[in-house]
Amino acid sequence: MSPALDDEQAFLAAWSDQLCKRLSADLVVIALGPRDTGPFRLAAHAPEDSEPGEGLASAVDLTIAQRKPIVKSGFQERGATCCAIGVPVLRDGALYGVIAVQLAVRADLDLRRVVDEVKWALPAIQFRLVARDLNEGALSQARARAAVELLAGALDEPHWSVAAATAVTDFCDRLACDRVALGRRHRRRSKVVSLSHSGNFQRSSELVQRIADAMDEAIDQGGPIRMPQDGENTLTLTAAHQELIRSGVPRAVLTVLLRRDGRVTGAMVLERGGNNPFRDEEVDLVEAVAGILGPVLEEKRLNDRALPVKVAAEAGRFGVAVLGPRKAGLKATILLVCVALWVAWTTAMPFHITADARVEGEIRRVVASPLDGYVSSAAAIPGDIVAEGDILATLDDRDLQLEIARWNTVRAQRQREYETALAERDRAAIGIAATQISQAEAEIALLEERLARTQLRAPFDGVVLSGDLDQSVGAPVSRGQVLYEIAPLDAYRIVLSVDERDLALVGEGLAGEVILTALPGQTFGMETGRVTSVAGVEDGRNVFRVDAQLSEQTDLLRPGMEGIAKITVDERPLLMIWTHGLRNWARMAVWRWLP
Repeated sequence: MSPALDDEQAFLAAWSDQLCKRLSADLVVIALGPRDTGPFRLAAHAPEDSEPGEGLASAVDLTIAQRKPIVKSGFQERGATCCAIGVPVLRDGALYGVIAVQLAVRADLDLRRVVDEVKWALPAIQFRLVARDLNEGALSQARARAAVELLAGALDEPHWSVAAATAVTDFCDRLACDRVALGRRHRRRSKVVSLSHSGNFQRSSELVQRIADAMDEAIDQGGPIRMPQDGENTLTLTAAHQELIRSGVPRAVLTVLLRRDGRVTGAMVLERGGNNPFRDEEVDLVEAVAGILGPVLEEKRLNDRALPVKVAAEAGRFGVAVLGPRKAGLKATILLVCVALWVAWTTAMPFHITADARVEGEIRRVVASPLDGYVSSAAAIPGDIVAEGDILATLDDRDLQLEIARWNTVRAQRQREYETALAERDRAAIGIAATQISQAEAEIALLEERLARTQLRAPFDGVVLSGDLDQSVGAPVSRGQVLYEIAPLDAYRIVLSVDERDLALVGEGLAGEVILTALPGQTFGMETGRVTSVAGVEDGRNVFRVDAQLSEQTDLLRPGMEGIAKITVDERPLLMIWTHGLRNWARMAVWRWLP
């Protein structure tokens, strides 16, 4: 086995072991292979005594197929429920392999954090690929370890400024430099943002300005500049670097570029004594590390920006996409949206208010108990159609019959007394008997009237709305107790429950339509009438009752039917109709939070 292969395996094994410990994972696998084509084989895994199962292998295959991070969960491994996260190893858009992590499913598992941690580990793998491609394994294990440590220091810092300071200080210490400066490209000029071993420095000082000029010189020529070697090359402009060298004792200077997505984001200037110039392998190492460090620092800088700055940047990027020569699909989408909004604004349609509807009889007549008694029989139940005079129920009349019989006996007795007094020509007895006979006859008439009322009859043709006495035969009832409610069959009204948010738009005389649940295929016209001023609560919302009359009477309706009604208010643009509820909500929200 070649030394280069040994170095790579040790490198990958160390990183997989470090990532496994950092994530407390069950298993970490690194699979690598030839660019894009594969096959991608197992390059390293941790712990060394573990073997990937089918679930993790499936996650690796799916990541290779989709070329994007995936999460596969719910598979069983060694009696435990596990999940696998796969992240592709990409460089310049090409696929070189996959990093996959297997973890046991637990309550505190944060998959987003795991994916982020794996992504932070990617630059190290990418660095190894860069080093392998550049030097074909010529870098020694010690130098590879030093490069990884250089990257690890910057990766561990959460903020951009601290990461930049850590990176330049590590470069300075590990490459025996006197000074390392890192600059950011902004508006076609470089600005020094960090100096090694220096927390505060004067950005306007002459030395810092010369360092920034050296960065601009390298960026303008699109490649690294090494002094004094490049000073002998007439094709390389080194005026700014010569000026930096002449500013003090003889020095060796190396300037490398930082890039992200092919765009230069900054530069790094390394300085040390002139008797120790930068060697070719050191230049290659610094360029390889800078190739990974550039995207990392730029990503941290973008994340550290304030929220308004991020919003403004995204708005600017969107504006460039819209106005630029590319993104034809985006432009077509925006054009279609604008046309749709214009059509919605210029097209007027009837504006409707939707409300729950209920059918009620135009009048409701109650049938009450005329006296205290007991239910003898019930002939009608709710829903029955009855005609005027039909018997609905009867009350127990035995007490009344007995009372009538008693008074008949009294009347007969008084009649005999009257006849006796008449035979004896006793005028006083005749008058008393006649009066008592009249009293008995009045009592009998009253009882017969009450007896007739024990039969409860329908007051008109209609339908019984309530009053199921069939289960109450023999039950006592009291005088005035409502036993039945009856509504006519040919006179109905619609009761609407209008939400309080739409009450201001409703008035008398508005036309509308109603569809009932029992008759979904038929629409009935209506016209609004009285609007009540007292709110009720239905389904947790305030509603107001609005009465409506049907435009045409029909025999299909029955009291109690429910449905949905739409009241036509006026004509408005479609856009105003679609955003009616949203605008009302926005007005209330703004009013609530205004000082």
